[in-house]
This record gives sequence, C-alpha cells and structure tokens, in this order.
Amino acid sequence: MDNQQFPNNNNNNNQYQAPQYQQPQYQQAPQYQQPQYQQAPQYQQPYGQPPMNQPGKGLAIASLVCGIAACVFFWFGVSAFISLLAGIAGIILAVNAKKQGFVGGMLTAGLVLSIIGTVVGGIVFVACAVVIGSIGCAASSLPLYY
Repeated sequence: MDNQQFPNNNNNNNQYQAPQYQQPQYQQAPQYQQPQYQQAPQYQQPYGQPPMNQPGKGLAIASLVCGIAACVFFWFGVSAFISLLAGIAGIILAVNAKKQGFVGGMLTAGLVLSIIGTVVGGIVFVACAVVIGSIGCAASSLPLYY
C-alpha cells in the first residue's frame, strides 16, 4: 500500500499520535463482614399446608349450625317443631364432639344454642298446639245454622 493515500499510516509516529493517559490507581474498598443472624424459628406447620385435623371439630361445627337453626326457627310459630328437632340434633352432636376430645368455644356455643333452641322451641310448639286446640274447641261449640 501506498503511504500517500493514507496519511495517518506514515512512519512519523510523533505527529498524529494521541497522548497516553494512565488510569489512576484506586485503593481497594474495605472488606465488611456481614453480621451473623440467627436462623428464623421453625413453626410446626409450614405455610401452605393444611392444618392438622382435630377430632370432633366437624361435629362441633355441625352442633353450632344446628343450634343457630334451632334459634332461628322457633320465632316462626309452626316451624317450632323444626327448632325442636334441630336443637336435639345439636345437643347430640355437641356431646359426641366432647367425647371425641374436642374442646373449644365452638363446641360450647353449639351446645348452648342447641339447648336454648330446644327449650324455647318446645315451649313455642306447645303454645301453638294449645292455641290451635283452643280454636278447635271454640269452633266446635258454635251453633250451626243451616
């Protein structure tokens, strides 16, 4: 190749050469040690796993539902019979849950509501039967006009 075509490739290195810079020497950053942390405590049930089954919990829930149903149905007079049945079922379920070893507020609430529903439902049912019987007696004693 010809040096005349490429003026930067000539043998005179001093004319077009860029000045050389040296990079500054940096000191090494001080080495810090991370503090040693204690390991987090391990819980019995890790996240995402279902809780352990407690014997009698399902019966306690059913007792609570029956007790609530018993307390709702005795307000409607004629359906007090349903309240009576739901209350008796709730008492039986609560006793069975207690026998299986379940202890908790749900069991107590189910038992108490079932007893209240049974007692009040029985009173309302008897009262409705007396009223209906009285109406029947009063209607039969009326003179019949044809």
